[in-house]
Amino acid sequence: MVHHSTASDEVRDGVVEHLPPSESTPLLADPSSQAIVSSTTDDRWSELWLLLRYCVPLIATYLLQYSWCIIVTFISGHLSADDLAAASIGMTTMNIVGFAAFEGMATALDTLCAQAYGSGSLTGVGLHVQRMLIIMAFAAVPIGAIWAASPWILSLFVKQHHLAVMAGTFLRVSIIGMPGYASFEALKRFLQAQGNFKAAMCILIVCTPVNALLSWLFAFKLGMGLAGAALGTALTNNLRPTLLVLYIVSPAGRWSHQCWGGFSRTALSFSKWGPVIKLSAAGSLVNLAEWGAFEIVAFSTSYLSTNHLAAQTVLTTISVVSWHIPFSVSVGISTRIGHLIGAGLLTSARRAAVLYGCVFTAIGCFDGLVIFSLRHHLPQFFSDDPIVCAMAANTMLAVSAFQVIDAFICFTNGMLRGLGRQSVAAWVVTAVNYLAAVPLAIWLELGPSGLQLNGVWIGIGSGMVVIATVECFYMKMLRWQDCVDGVKLREA
Repeated sequence: MVHHSTASDEVRDGVVEHLPPSESTPLLADPSSQAIVSSTTDDRWSELWLLLRYCVPLIATYLLQYSWCIIVTFISGHLSADDLAAASIGMTTMNIVGFAAFEGMATALDTLCAQAYGSGSLTGVGLHVQRMLIIMAFAAVPIGAIWAASPWILSLFVKQHHLAVMAGTFLRVSIIGMPGYASFEALKRFLQAQGNFKAAMCILIVCTPVNALLSWLFAFKLGMGLAGAALGTALTNNLRPTLLVLYIVSPAGRWSHQCWGGFSRTALSFSKWGPVIKLSAAGSLVNLAEWGAFEIVAFSTSYLSTNHLAAQTVLTTISVVSWHIPFSVSVGISTRIGHLIGAGLLTSARRAAVLYGCVFTAIGCFDGLVIFSLRHHLPQFFSDDPIVCAMAANTMLAVSAFQVIDAFICFTNGMLRGLGRQSVAAWVVTAVNYLAAVPLAIWLELGPSGLQLNGVWIGIGSGMVVIATVECFYMKMLRWQDCVDGVKLREA
C-alpha cells in the first residue's frame, strides 16, 4: 500500500513513520485514506472539514451497532406479544448489566490510545488495547454469571414469571456473543487512535444484514423463537472482531502495524494497570449513571398509565437514535484532543475546544428542529395507537429542547475523555442525576404540577444543564499542562 507522507510524517530508510501533530496540522491525517490537508488552509475550516470526514463513518458505525436492538424488536414483535415484552426486558438488562460497562470501559482507550499516539509512543497504543482486552475478560466473568442466573434474578422484579424466564433464556444465549461485543469495542479503538474510522463502519455494513438473516433464520425457519434471534445476534457479535483482526493482519491494514509491538509481558504488569482501570471505571460509571436514570424515569411513567409508558418508550427511542449523532462526533473530538494533549499542543487544543462547543450546539439545534418538525409523524413509526401517538406528539417540544443540551453534554464528556478526566464526569453525572435530576423529573411528572411526560423531560434536561455548567467550569479552571505532564509520565 502506497502511503503519501504529510507534514506529520517522516521518511526513514524508505518507511513512512508518523510523528506527533504540530501546530500546523489541524488533525492527524487518516493513514488508510492518505488524506492530506494543507497547513495553509484556515485552521477553523480545516478542523471542521476533517471533523466531518472523521465523524460521518463514526455516526454510521454507532447507528449500525444500535441496529441489533431494532432487529430483535422487529423479530420478537412478529413472534408474539410475550416475546416482544420478554425481548424488551432482556435487552434492557443486557444494556444496563453488560454493554454499558463494556462501552464505558472502551472509552478509556479514547483517552489512552489517542494520547499515546499523539505523544509519539506508537507501540503504547497496542499495549493499552492489550490491557483493555484482559480487563474486559475479567469483567465478563461476573457479567456472564448475572446473565446466566437472570431467569431467577428477573423473577424477583418481573411479576409475570414466564416473561422473566423467557428474558432469562434470551440473556443466557446472548452470553455466546459477549466476548465478541467487548473485544470489538476495544479493537476498533486501535484503528481509531491512528485516524481510521472507516474500517469498523465497513465491517458493520457487512455484519448488519448477516445479523438480520441469521436472526430470522434461527427464529422462524428453525423454530427457535426469541432464543434464535438472540443466537443470530450473538454469532454476529463474534464475527465483527474476527473480520476486524483479518483486516488488520491483511495487506490493507499493514499501515496500522506501526502501533503494534506484538504481544508483550508488559501488558500483564499490574503496576501499569492503574490508569486503565481508573479510566475504565469512570467511563462505565458515566454510562450506567446516564442509562440508569432514563430507565428509572421510564419505569415511573407506568404509574400514570400503560399508554404513558408506551409513549415514553417511543420518545426515548427517538431521543436515543438522535443521541447517536452527537455521541459519535464526541468520539472524534476525544481522539483529536487526545492527539493534541499527547503532543503538548495546548493552544491548538483550547482553540479546537471552543470551535467544537459551537459545533455541538448546532448539532443539537438541528436534531431538535427535525424532531419537532416531524412530531406528528415520528411516533407513527413506532405505534399504531392514536392515543400513544398524541401523547408523544404533545411532549415533543420538551424532547426537542432536550436534544440541544444532550448534544452539549456529549461535547463536554468528549472533551473530558480527551483530557483524561472521565472521573470528573462520572462523579458529576452520578451526583446530579440521582440527587437532583431524577427526583425532580418524577416530582414534575407525578406531583401537583401535573406535567406528566413533559415533566420527565424537563426534569432530566434541567439536571443536564447543571452537569454541562459544572463540567465547563471545571475545564475552564483545569490546568491543561497537568494533562500533558500526565501523558509524559505514563508513556515514559
